[in-house]
Amino acid sequence: MALRRRLRSLIWRVPVEQEVQEELAHHLELRTRELIDRGVDPIDARARARRGLQDGRVEAELMRIGRRRNDTWARREWLDEVRQDLAFALRQCRIHPGFTLAAVLTLAIGLGATTAIFSVVHAVVLKPYAYADPDRVLLAFSTWRGNRGSWSVGNFNYFDQRLTTTAQFAAAAGTSLNLADGDQPERIVGRRVTHDFFPLFGIPPAHGRVFTPDEDQPGRTNVVVLSNRLWLRRFNADRGIVGRTIRLNGEPYDVVGIMPPAYDEVGDAAEAWIPIGFTPEQLVMFDEFYLDVYARMKPDVTLAQVNDEFARVAESLAADQPFMNRERGAGVTLWSTFLVGDYRLRLLLLLAVVGLVLLIACGNVANLLLARLAARSRELAIRAAIGAGRGRIVRQVLTESLVLAAFGGVAGLIVAWWTLPVLIRLAPEGVPRLTTTTLNGSVLMAAAALVFGSAMVVGLLPAWQVGRRESFTEDLGDGKGALSGAMKPWMRQMLIGAQAALVMTVLAGAALLVRSSINLRQEPIGFDYRGVLTARIALPAAQYGSPDAARAAYRQVLERVQASPGVRAAAIDSQAPLTPGGGSNGLLPEGTGQRDLIQSTSHFVTPEYFSVINTPFRAGRTFTDADIRQAELVMIINETLARSAFGADNPIGKRISCCEGGPGKPHWKTVVGVVADVKSRGPAQPARPEFYLPLNQIPDVAWTWTGRSLVIMTRGDDVAAMTTAIRGAVRALDSTLPVFRIWTLDEGLRRIMAQARFNMLLMTLLAATGLILAALGIYSVIAWLVAQRTREIGVRMALGASARDVIRLMSAHGLKPVIAGLAVGLMGAIGTTRLLQNQLFEVGPRDPLTLGVTALVLLIVGAAAAAIPAWRATAIDPSAALRE
Repeated sequence: MALRRRLRSLIWRVPVEQEVQEELAHHLELRTRELIDRGVDPIDARARARRGLQDGRVEAELMRIGRRRNDTWARREWLDEVRQDLAFALRQCRIHPGFTLAAVLTLAIGLGATTAIFSVVHAVVLKPYAYADPDRVLLAFSTWRGNRGSWSVGNFNYFDQRLTTTAQFAAAAGTSLNLADGDQPERIVGRRVTHDFFPLFGIPPAHGRVFTPDEDQPGRTNVVVLSNRLWLRRFNADRGIVGRTIRLNGEPYDVVGIMPPAYDEVGDAAEAWIPIGFTPEQLVMFDEFYLDVYARMKPDVTLAQVNDEFARVAESLAADQPFMNRERGAGVTLWSTFLVGDYRLRLLLLLAVVGLVLLIACGNVANLLLARLAARSRELAIRAAIGAGRGRIVRQVLTESLVLAAFGGVAGLIVAWWTLPVLIRLAPEGVPRLTTTTLNGSVLMAAAALVFGSAMVVGLLPAWQVGRRESFTEDLGDGKGALSGAMKPWMRQMLIGAQAALVMTVLAGAALLVRSSINLRQEPIGFDYRGVLTARIALPAAQYGSPDAARAAYRQVLERVQASPGVRAAAIDSQAPLTPGGGSNGLLPEGTGQRDLIQSTSHFVTPEYFSVINTPFRAGRTFTDADIRQAELVMIINETLARSAFGADNPIGKRISCCEGGPGKPHWKTVVGVVADVKSRGPAQPARPEFYLPLNQIPDVAWTWTGRSLVIMTRGDDVAAMTTAIRGAVRALDSTLPVFRIWTLDEGLRRIMAQARFNMLLMTLLAATGLILAALGIYSVIAWLVAQRTREIGVRMALGASARDVIRLMSAHGLKPVIAGLAVGLMGAIGTTRLLQNQLFEVGPRDPLTLGVTALVLLIVGAAAAAIPAWRATAIDPSAALRE
């Protein structure tokens, strides 16, 4: 009897409460009879039997056991059904390989692109920083007239003595280091730092130690800490290098430590660090702003409190040292925020765009599933007829979409794995932490979430289409899989409209970036950069510390280069246009006050400079060999500086003080020439005030500003010959000097435009992918409609309809949702393209011409995608169609 009840419970699922009550009643009856048989009074026997149930505790325990058993049975049943659903879905994939391949490849494109871009976003924006407490590590900046800038040594020292909200306060300055440890000299990027620099970031060295305060003193700075990159590349990961001596800039330096790989993620591009060792004279120098300053705020302090204290100290500094600090302020920001900069917005925007492409791909696969369900309407009806509930059928549809998404996810990971190195290689220089991008655990978890989300997007609409049906019995017909009344074509047309809207948004952004790129290429930059080669050298202070020695060395190199074959002209500049770096000075025109300083970019050049870059003169003359220190001090300025300093007046003969002197002791330089504006930072940046001084007239202190590092510039037709000439001239001077940053100005321009070119390329690829997917979706819808309406088309043609009528009728089904999607997408593009504002050049985010052409392109592609299957419908034989 108990077995019968268990079987009945298993088959009909009797409620646990009912089952327990029946079981207890049966047990109570048996116990009562047993006691009566022993001679107990029937009333007492029932009472004793009831007491044996322990006041309901037995019933509660049986209820718990029953529910747990039912849960186990339900879980086993559910898992068995899932296994069946999975097996059936896999069998469907095997039976219909064409459908499976189309769906998987479509999802692989979307999922692969999204995973690759997300991995970049994770590495650059989302990944935790390698240093401790990133919310307390700050970049301190100096402000002048609202512009952020660097610090002078005096200002840094003034703040260091007065700050109470920071635990560490450190300074760093970039420097060039000539590493001559071995046969091949090499220039490496270095930094001179204070002893607090490494403790501030909280990353201990992998080997050895960092600087001590005693080593951060004048005359004791010949120690060096190496980066992990340099240690691997130059010293083959030899731990024995710690404690050895290497030669930097011609001087011996003891290697005291090696930083770990994690330090490369801090954002410091240096490969070696040496103590800065400020002298007492430097600590009271409030001019020469070249320091980068960092701070770590105390644990119990907020960012607002630090900024408030910086503002108060800056006011005190302005009162104590008004000449250089009257209009100067100071503040801080999180180093992580500064490090990522606007890449955060750019990458998140790119992730959103690739997400739209994934949605387009999901829409295509959903369309394919709808078509498959329409063809399987008889199968679904049979499953319903033999007992499958609506939920069971819906779950089967969702399982099939999940299997397709899983295959697409695996293929997408392969696409991402293949795409990621290409993406990193094509990306512009300077993207922080980009080289750490990998398909790590976090990215794989995000990819799994994308697969599941894509499965839901792909499967929910077909599942809803199935689930809303009241009955499947009408599909138990002739077995041809005709589309039943519940599966209307408007659902698939709605998907096409949504795809068109998404494609319009992405395509509009890509078109704006293409126009911006074209405008950048056509923008004049003020000089002839083609055929110009630049190369930089840096003279070590040990051998070329005096200004006369540095001038003589550069003059010797320049003369040798000028005499070399293949070189038409050669010159020297402290900072060539279209190359990174550069310095600036505050210029004071004669007759103005200190508040009228004009911050201008400086160039220290030889007389041949203007002929090398072919910059046109607007007035005056160029420099000559007679412009030496003992003669009248002269300068050449650009048009922007001329307007800022003298307005509409003729600047020739007027005087400007710069680069030397002090309060009340101006060193006047006479303007002898005005040259055309040069867009030194590339076509997207407006021309800035710039001035040029003869190299033979620069003050002695200027050699310290440049680090005795200047650029050799040559013009010619043979880059290889010019490169050989420069290397040979430098080798003849000093075989231990490396020549670095050898590139043409064409390459410099390409580097500057790399970000815009990369954005345009990536957006164009994504837009083209979305457009192709949308076109395939439109094609599939019209082809599906043609297949479903074969008989109707045959009847129309039998009654006299022309091929043009059939094409018009069928194409309208594809074009109507495209036009509706265009309207929605146009509004979306107008609302979203403003996010591209900072990446556009001379074209607005709502440019009507661009948006109009984009809409026209999408309309033409949609019309073509609809017309092809519609044209194929005209080949239907009316008699054959009528016999179906």
